[in-house]
Amino acid sequence: MNRRVAVSMMALWLLSGAASAETLDARLQWLQRVALGTPVSGVIAKVAAVPGQRVAKGGALLQLDARPLQARVSGLEAERIARMDDRDEARRELGRTQELYERTLLADHDLTLAKIALASAEAALKTTEARLVQARWELEYSQIRAPFDAWVVRRNAEPGQIVISNLQAEPLVVVARAGVMLARAMVDAGRVASLKPGQAVGVSVAGRSYRGRLQHIALEPAADGLYPVDVQFDTGGQLLRAGLPARIELP
Repeated sequence: MNRRVAVSMMALWLLSGAASAETLDARLQWLQRVALGTPVSGVIAKVAAVPGQRVAKGGALLQLDARPLQARVSGLEAERIARMDDRDEARRELGRTQELYERTLLADHDLTLAKIALASAEAALKTTEARLVQARWELEYSQIRAPFDAWVVRRNAEPGQIVISNLQAEPLVVVARAGVMLARAMVDAGRVASLKPGQAVGVSVAGRSYRGRLQHIALEPAADGLYPVDVQFDTGGQLLRAGLPARIELP
């Protein structure tokens, strides 16, 4: 009799433990997916991005032919030097004119002309410096680099391809953040009330377990009346693909 009671109690304990935990079907999603392009027009010289490749933050993915951009920068740097010389000469001329004016050897009109010449030289210098900043920016952004440690998801570019920035219909490279992913499940209204962002949960993918935390709980239901729940977890360096089935183990 005592043995039967013990077995019954054990069964009840197991059932209560199973009832206290809940496992949900989920799908993997990228934590961050970014479509990359360039605001600069030109000809693609090199494409280093390969779909499925992992790249470190700052790694080069694509490079336009930088020769015309570098030439523009060099030309504007030389022009800036000439404009600085013009400004310095205008300052000296204003000083000489001011001295002669104070000695009553020149009229007000001559002093005014000298001041206008200096203002014009200074304006020309500022215009050239602004163009130089723009040219250096274009040279910098003629290369696409990974904004974070990432997987290359898609590549829509080839060497020799002409890029017209304001007519580019699709991104040149698409990347997704590496090392972390989301598992998204749908939860009913009764269960969602007991969940809190930051709560520790388990995630399993293809028989492998990961530790995760609730990152986001939707405030509005989807069309089916269920609430999307996102769990962020570290992949431990493993390559996991978006869309793979997963399981979320809620406490």
